Amino acid sequence: MQLQVAAFSVRTTLAYLIHHGVPQAPLFEIVGLNREQLDEPDRMVDVSIIEAIYDFGAQYLDCNNIGFRVGQWGDSGRWGVLGHIVDSASTIAQALEYQKRYQSLVGNVSRSEFLIENQYGVLKWLPHYQCSRHITEEVVTSWVAFAKKALAVKLSPHAIHFTHEQEADKSEFEVFFECPVYFSSTFTGIEFDTRIIEMPLMGHSPDLLKVLTGYADLIVLKKQKNAANEVVTQFVIDSLQHKVPTLQDVAEHLGVSARNLQRKFKQQGTNFKTIVDDIRKEYAFTYLLQTNYKMTYIAQILGFSEQSVFQRAFKRWTGMTPGEYRIHHGVRDFNQDKL
Repeated sequence: MQLQVAAFSVRTTLAYLIHHGVPQAPLFEIVGLNREQLDEPDRMVDVSIIEAIYDFGAQYLDCNNIGFRVGQWGDSGRWGVLGHIVDSASTIAQALEYQKRYQSLVGNVSRSEFLIENQYGVLKWLPHYQCSRHITEEVVTSWVAFAKKALAVKLSPHAIHFTHEQEADKSEFEVFFECPVYFSSTFTGIEFDTRIIEMPLMGHSPDLLKVLTGYADLIVLKKQKNAANEVVTQFVIDSLQHKVPTLQDVAEHLGVSARNLQRKFKQQGTNFKTIVDDIRKEYAFTYLLQTNYKMTYIAQILGFSEQSVFQRAFKRWTGMTPGEYRIHHGVRDFNQDKL
């Protein structure tokens, strides 16, 4: 699977770097697009491009927390129409709902998950590849920056978590987040008081929200018509951690009948069971080679009831165990799970 981000989402990073003295020419050479092309709502770019931009900017400015600083810069418009939708939502809860619904508008490199743990709300960011600290810190920081601007009252998170190791002075992070910041944590995301979820947002506009969601639905529909298989893949991978989706689940998500969807798969020479199996296989390869996720966690997010079930499936796919697959491809065994 090719991991991509919306071209317009690159603009904030470029604007920050140029504003702070990074020369434009090499940046746009990395991107390979001009300003007008970056504004095209349907254009996507490979995630390696944004990673390369961050690497160049971090080296030029000698700043190893460049993503954290970019995350504070700009506004939710960096996310295109999705950003304007969350700006117009009535509450954080509604904003999270729309973020999940329209995630495909800004790319397919990650997903988010909201849950309640130990009486706190937890918003986790789950990338589909081993991304740089710059990307991770930009995403989490931009979430908090949005909440700070959007909420009518001043509230700070309970804690911020990053899975990567600390490289910069943590005090700068704690000044902005106004809470403890933990590196080398078990997840990347935000812990916060659950009261925040239903607090009103200052930018709520029902009329504008109706227009924006209608427009977003049209874009999503166009994407579904042009790349229905990608939409199915994204829905399946988003669902797996909670349950293995059925053909009916996918059909309802696409707004078609299960019979018509089954017929379409048959015309493509496949069936829904094979598609789910292929998605699990492809993402297993990605997680094993491009992340440091533990085997137990990979099994969980791919919807396997037990680690041993994942092991059997993987051996059926490749003739190797997941651990052997990592070793075969020269990847260190991150967790000593002997599969």
